[in-house]
This record gives sequence, C-alpha cells and structure tokens, in this order.
Amino acid sequence: MEEDMMNMQVSPVMQPEQPMMQGTPAPQNSAGQMQQELDQISVSEQEEAKKALIQLLNILQQMESQGASDEEIQAFLKEAGVTMEELKMAREMFGI
Repeated sequence: MEEDMMNMQVSPVMQPEQPMMQGTPAPQNSAGQMQQELDQISVSEQEEAKKALIQLLNILQQMESQGASDEEIQAFLKEAGVTMEELKMAREMFGI
C-alpha cells in the first residue's frame, strides 16, 4: 500500500505565487483574516484553489479507505505543504 501511495502524482495544493501562501502561516491567522485574503484573489484563482483542495480531500479519502494510518496521512499532508488545521480552515472557507 505504501508503494501505491509513493507513486501517486499530487499537484501542490497552492502555488507559491498565490497570496494565501504569503505572509503569516495560516495556523496563526484567524479564519476572518484568511477570508479577507481569499477575497483579495481573483475568482479564477479561488476556483483553482478550490479544485486543488477537492483533489487533496479525494486523495485523503482514498488513503483512509485503503487503511492509511494517521501518521501516514500527516506525513502526506506535510509533503503537500499543508497542516490539518489549514485544511479544516480551507474547507470552511470554501464550504466543502
């Protein structure tokens, strides 16, 4: 199973040039501050971010269904450059 996960191609959740990734890391931001940052990016960038979030959530769901441990999921999220808290906040902002 780990070999299957190692071969998965994952696009970065956010591109470095996107405003949400600049400045203070999300866990230190309040949800309101993140929403303000989200409001400042274009609709197309918001849609791209939402698609990337959905892709990440689908991969996590697949990992869970294949019996991945919490440690494996945390390692995957770390590799993707996102924390569980950031993921939860992003889900709330996009209503997913």
